[in-house]
Amino acid sequence: MRTARQYLVMTVMFLVVPIAALALVPTVPSGYRAFQDQNDPTNPLLYVVLILVTTAVMLLLIKRSKLGTLKTILFAAMGLGLFSIGSLFMMLAGVDENIAMFCGVLLSAFLLYLLIKHPRWYVVNGAGLLMGVGAALILGLSLGILPALLLLTMLAVYDALSVYVTKHMLTLAEGVGDLGLPIVLVVPGRKGAEKVKLDLKDRSKDADREIMLMGLGDAIIPSILVISAAANLPPLSISEWPQPAMLVAVMTLIALTLGFLGLMLLISKGRPQAGLPFLNGSAILGFALSYLLVYRDLGFGFA
Repeated sequence: MRTARQYLVMTVMFLVVPIAALALVPTVPSGYRAFQDQNDPTNPLLYVVLILVTTAVMLLLIKRSKLGTLKTILFAAMGLGLFSIGSLFMMLAGVDENIAMFCGVLLSAFLLYLLIKHPRWYVVNGAGLLMGVGAALILGLSLGILPALLLLTMLAVYDALSVYVTKHMLTLAEGVGDLGLPIVLVVPGRKGAEKVKLDLKDRSKDADREIMLMGLGDAIIPSILVISAAANLPPLSISEWPQPAMLVAVMTLIALTLGFLGLMLLISKGRPQAGLPFLNGSAILGFALSYLLVYRDLGFGFA
């Protein structure tokens, strides 16, 4: 039986990603983008292909019981990600670039040490949330509104298929759930519940499943639209709304929160759910309605 504390902790962790990333948007220098053309609709295809290839490699290693190899590869990727994001955060704080990179190395080394030596659920979640905030910020800044909407739509469809049809996402969650890696947010129930072997495909265990899991991508992907709205929507020369872009972003975040609460209601029964159809869907709907309310046109910031 899951507790109210677990739902509260998971809610707070989920909201940390979009709220912290949104708070950092004004600190990012103008023109900071990962793509030369942020409105190119083919940009999200790169991320989808990367996700598909990465998932295929991980499933192959799990199927062949190469969990040690999988853990090594993922730890190396996590180290690089933590270094990049830690350096970025330091530069946004006004630190010299060389010092920022050195701090990024220290942060990455420290967190990797904790993940290896003390992989408690709160250590894993802390490292995951740090990467989640950085990833949502960078992707949201780099993808214009149309590419962001395309990415959310494609990944929502993929997530639904991978959980309800092929069920390979459940196999992936079972395989990496006990590796102590910050790619899954974990909230255990009773002490030691995080060490219980997962069996997500067995519907008879739905009611007895205590541990709560949420893929880090479930927090990152819908947050991209929130950040993209804040960073990429144009100003209005005449408007009754102050800071219209940020207002649309906040209203999108509110809709996303409502979608998350609805998702929590569904998973309270213990059955694994595909998160992105609910989360991305609510974020897209919230964006569309708030954009129409604030900007009063059908352009939706695509240009």
